[in-house]
Amino acid sequence: MVEQTSPKWLILDGYEDEPAAFGVPPYVGFHIRYLCGVLEQANIDYDYITIDQWRDLVRTNGDSWARNRLSNIEGIACIAGAVVPGRYLRGTPLSLKETRTLISNLPMNVPALFGGWAIRGWRQQGWTPLRKNLFLAVQDTDATLHTYLQSGEWKHTRRTAEQWTQWAQAGARSKSVTDHPDLGTEEKKGPLTYEVEVYQGCVRYKRGCKFCIEPKKGIPIWRTPEDIIEEVRLAHDAGVQHVRLGGMTDTYTYMAEGVQELEYPVPNPEPIAQLLHGLREDERLGILHTDNGNPSIIAQNLEESEEITKTLVETLSDGAVLSFGLESADPSVHEANWLNCDPAQLKSAIRLINKYGRERGERGLPKLLPGLNFIAGLNGESAATYQMNLDLLHEIRREGLLLRRINIRQVEGEGFQEIPQKEFNMFKTNVRDTIDGPLLEELFPMGEVLSDVHWETHDGRTRLATHQTEAHTAESCRGKAGITFGRQIGAYPILIGVEYHIPLESQSDVVITGHGARSITGVEINLHPEKMTQKQLEAIPGIGEKTAWKLITQRAKQKRKVRDEPAFENAEAWFKATSIDWDEKYSCYFQNN
Repeated sequence: MVEQTSPKWLILDGYEDEPAAFGVPPYVGFHIRYLCGVLEQANIDYDYITIDQWRDLVRTNGDSWARNRLSNIEGIACIAGAVVPGRYLRGTPLSLKETRTLISNLPMNVPALFGGWAIRGWRQQGWTPLRKNLFLAVQDTDATLHTYLQSGEWKHTRRTAEQWTQWAQAGARSKSVTDHPDLGTEEKKGPLTYEVEVYQGCVRYKRGCKFCIEPKKGIPIWRTPEDIIEEVRLAHDAGVQHVRLGGMTDTYTYMAEGVQELEYPVPNPEPIAQLLHGLREDERLGILHTDNGNPSIIAQNLEESEEITKTLVETLSDGAVLSFGLESADPSVHEANWLNCDPAQLKSAIRLINKYGRERGERGLPKLLPGLNFIAGLNGESAATYQMNLDLLHEIRREGLLLRRINIRQVEGEGFQEIPQKEFNMFKTNVRDTIDGPLLEELFPMGEVLSDVHWETHDGRTRLATHQTEAHTAESCRGKAGITFGRQIGAYPILIGVEYHIPLESQSDVVITGHGARSITGVEINLHPEKMTQKQLEAIPGIGEKTAWKLITQRAKQKRKVRDEPAFENAEAWFKATSIDWDEKYSCYFQNN
C-alpha cells in the first residue's frame, strides 16, 4: 500500500466467511466491495488494504507506525465477518484482539465504522467498546457509512434495492478489486475469485435452522440476472477472471415460486439458466462455481431440480460443489433444531447430483458433486446420534454415490448442549478412516492429471509474507529441496503437495502420485530432462534417491561431452545410458527434447 500525503478514508478488509459468503483470500467478498462502492459513488478518496497486508506492515514497521498511519486518515471502515470456523491457507480473518488494538490506536476524532457478522457476534458476547465516534453496524455497513457521509450522524441503516445495484456495480471496479493482492497483473494473473451476491435471506426464514444466521436475514431478496451479469462484466473490466455465485442459501431456490406460501418452494429453472448462460457468454470468465443447495427442496421438486442440475453441469467449471446442510441424521436433533432435510431427502438429492455431475471435466475433476455438512452439539443430540450419522454415510457409499467433501464441525453460539467428546471424536475418526480415505482415492485416482494447479506456499500449509518474495516466486527456486502446496482455483479445492519447490504464484499440471488424510501428492508433468533436479526425479514414484543421483551424474558427464547439444535424445535414452530400466509410466513426467 502506497503511503498517502493527505488524509483519506481507510477501508480495512478483515474478511468475511459466512455460510453463504466467502471473502477470505483468494476470494474478495461482496460486503467490502459495497463499502468501497459507497465511497466511489460519492467521489471520496480512500485506500484499501487487507488485514494480512496490515499485519505485515505493522510487523515490519512497528506499532508506532500503525498509530501514525491511523492518525493520518479521514476515517476508517472495516468488515469483519468470519463466523464459520475454518482453517485458511491464504489469509487469516481479523480477530477480536486485533480489532481492540486497532480501536485503541485510533485518535478520538477519527470516525470508525465496524461491521459484519463477526462484529455482531462479538457484541452479543458482551463486547461493547466505549469510544467517541465509533459505531458498530448491525444492519448494512455500506448503507450505514452512506448515512454518515450524508448527515454526519451514525445510524443503523438498510440499503435500498437501487443502492444495492449502485454500490455493487461501483464496488466491482473499486480498489477492493484493483488493489487486491490476489488480482495479479496482466502478465501474471493471480487467483482472485470474485464472490458475487445473488440474493440474501433464506426461503426458510419463518422457521430456519436454529444455529444459522441466514434465516435472520429474512425473506429472500433476489437480484435480477441482468443486474448480476452487469456487475460481473464490470469486474471483468477491472481484471477479474474467476467468479463464485454466493449469497445463496440454496442455488435451487433462486427466484423460486411460492416462497411465502409453501414449505418447499418450487424451483424456477429459467432465471438461474439465464444467469449462468449470460455469465458464460463473456469470454473473459475463467472458473465459475456456485454456492449451497438445499436437499429437501431438490427432493420434493425432482423435475424442476433435474433441469437446474443439467444447467449447472453445463455451465459451471468442473470441481463445482453444492454444500448440503444435513447437520444430523438423528430425527430428534432434526426436530429440536428445525433442520432443513432428513436422510431420505438427502439421499434423493445426492443421487440426482451424482447422475449428472460425476463425469470428469477438462481440469480432471468431477463436474459437480455434493458436499455434506455435520454439526455436533445441537440440541437433542445423544451418543446414538453419531452412529446414525455414520450409518447414513455408509449407506450413501454402498450405493456408489460420491461426496466431494464431508465437513464436521462443532456448533457455535449459545443455547446448545455439551458435546459427548468420546463419541464425537470416534465419529470423526471413523469418517476419516472409512469414508474420507476411500472417497479421496476414488475422486482423485492415482495417475489422474489435474491441470492448472496454483502454487501458494512452501514448506507449510499457511502462506507467509516471505512467500511473496523473489526467493519463493522466481524460476531459480524450481526443483530445490522442500515441499510446495497448491490448489486448483475454485470452491473447496483439494490441497496438493509436491516434494520439491515450484515458483509460487505460478501454475502447472500434475499427476496424482499419493493420498494423505485430506490432501494428495503429485508431480508435475512434462518436466524438461535437461533441467530436472535430483529432487524432482526423486518425487517420481519408482525413482528413489540413489537412482535420481545416478541419472543426474550421468547427465552431467554427457553434457561435458556434447556441451551445447541435448545430453540425450529423450528421457528413455537417458535412463538407458544410466543402466536404469525404463517404465512407460514415466513418460508423462518428461518432455520430449
